[in-house]
Amino acid sequence: MIRVDGLSLKIHGRTLLEDISFTLEEGRVYALLGENGSGKTTLMRCLSSFHPAYGGSILFSDRQLRDCTRNERAHLHSLLPQTLVSLDMGVEYMLSLTSGAAQVLSSFGLGHLLSRRMDTLSGGERQMVYLAFALARDAMLYLMDEPEASLDARFRQKVESSMRRLADAGRIVLASFHDINRALAVADGILVLSEGRLVFSGSVPGFLDSGIGESVFALSRRTLLDDDGSPVTVFF
Repeated sequence: MIRVDGLSLKIHGRTLLEDISFTLEEGRVYALLGENGSGKTTLMRCLSSFHPAYGGSILFSDRQLRDCTRNERAHLHSLLPQTLVSLDMGVEYMLSLTSGAAQVLSSFGLGHLLSRRMDTLSGGERQMVYLAFALARDAMLYLMDEPEASLDARFRQKVESSMRRLADAGRIVLASFHDINRALAVADGILVLSEGRLVFSGSVPGFLDSGIGESVFALSRRTLLDDDGSPVTVFF
């Protein structure tokens, strides 16, 4: 279990996160929602030790994140960042830095990319290489900042299947989304940030009942029937 209590962050006098508290449980996928500038990436960076000067507490199984060594933190979290640098190196060499990463890429049907260089890949291909690198690490928490950006429907499905496999193996996944409908389809729990504050943390049904989709994102919603005749809520 991961517990965040009173998390706050100020940089150059500007408040980026304010008094954020929530709990993440093993075996679950969590979707992090919020408009641009709401603090999603900043929150993930705090959870991945990128911003060590935060206020409040981040506990990984009762261990304070700020008190862990670099080697200890490497086994606590794995981050897929939003900004993916086009490195001047071969794909095979990059993935060789993490055991099993090349096999993960091949499981996506992308083994042919191993002979390519990172700076020759498309945005979607580079996204999948970085995802393979992140998934191959053995961690408690997998942080994915906009993991479906630049991906077509086929690879979005592979990403979402990977999230579910991690959760089924007892890991925790926290992924940020722009598309609320994809988040609702994938996640067990929802967190919503607005202007650096956490305005919702709870289940998918709780999110639908809260009216956050309408009040924070100014969206409308409609209930449709899926192929099985079950009702599905869609925001637009």
